[in-house]
Amino acid sequence: MSLSESASAQVQAILEAAEASAEQIKREAKEEADRIRAAANETRQADVSGLVELVAKVRADLDALEARLKGLQGDAPTAPVEAAPVAAAPKEPAKAAEAPKSKVTAAPAAAKASDGDEAESARLIALNMALNGESREATDKYLADNYDLSDRAALLDEVYASVGG
Repeated sequence: MSLSESASAQVQAILEAAEASAEQIKREAKEEADRIRAAANETRQADVSGLVELVAKVRADLDALEARLKGLQGDAPTAPVEAAPVAAAPKEPAKAAEAPKSKVTAAPAAAKASDGDEAESARLIALNMALNGESREATDKYLADNYDLSDRAALLDEVYASVGG
C-alpha cells in the first residue's frame, strides 16, 4: 500500500468517525429538545389548569357575592335601593359629602322600622356608596347624619373591606 493510499484510508476513517459522531450529537440534541418541549407542555398545561381553577374560584366568589347582595336587597326596603347614589364621584370635595344626602332622602324614614332593618338599610346604602366610588369619610358622614347606628365604624370596615377599599 502506498503512502497516498494509506493517508486516504486514514482520512476516510476520520471522516466516517466524524460523521458518526455528528449523527450521535444530532440524535442527542433532538432527544433533549423533545424532553424540553414535553416539559414545557406539561408546565403550560399545569398553568392553564391553575388558571381555569382560579377563574372557577373567582366565578364562585362572584356568584356568592351576587347572592349576598340580592339577599341584602331583599331584606332592605326598596326606597333606599332605588334612591341610592349612582353618579360618579363629584369633582369638588364639598359636593362629595352632599351628593348622596340629596339623592337618598327617603332612606332614614323608611329604615326606622326596627334597629335591624335600619342597620341593614345603612349597610346597603354604604355598600352602594362604596361601589360608586364614594370616599369612606363621605359615607361615614352620610351615615352619621341619617342613621342612628351603634357601631358605624364596624359597618364601614365590613363594607369597604368587601369592596376592596
